[in-house]
Amino acid sequence: MLPVNKLVLKRQRCEQVNQAIQIIAAHGRRFFYSASKQTYASMEVDERGRVWYIDYATHKRIYTHPTLWNKWRGFSSGGTLRNVVEGFRDFILTGKPLDPFYLGPERFNGENIWGYPEDEMQKVREQAGALPVFRQAEEAA
Repeated sequence: MLPVNKLVLKRQRCEQVNQAIQIIAAHGRRFFYSASKQTYASMEVDERGRVWYIDYATHKRIYTHPTLWNKWRGFSSGGTLRNVVEGFRDFILTGKPLDPFYLGPERFNGENIWGYPEDEMQKVREQAGALPVFRQAEEAA
């Protein structure tokens, strides 16, 4: 059992991640959202401090920690979004903010690999990027 204060901090960071997921799901191609089921993905921290991902389409609770047996069964998205979820997990566990690069990484031609329209990607980067989940640009002095 985790000390209560560590568990509380993890759950606070998990709520911040869920805010980021909601922002990503509200724009562009609406990753982490199922239009047919009208459900969103989310993450949660159990009483032992372990991080789980709840899939938007399958509703499966997926263990996010690396193990020999963990195959992410029930995960509806591809490897790029799995990397984002793993980054979210690491933030929840450590409190170390993610690089904003996770929000629609750019291709060499300037397009984002998520395929979001540029104006929608900009909204996601501004709104989700302002959350403590992501490392903030250093303020110019």
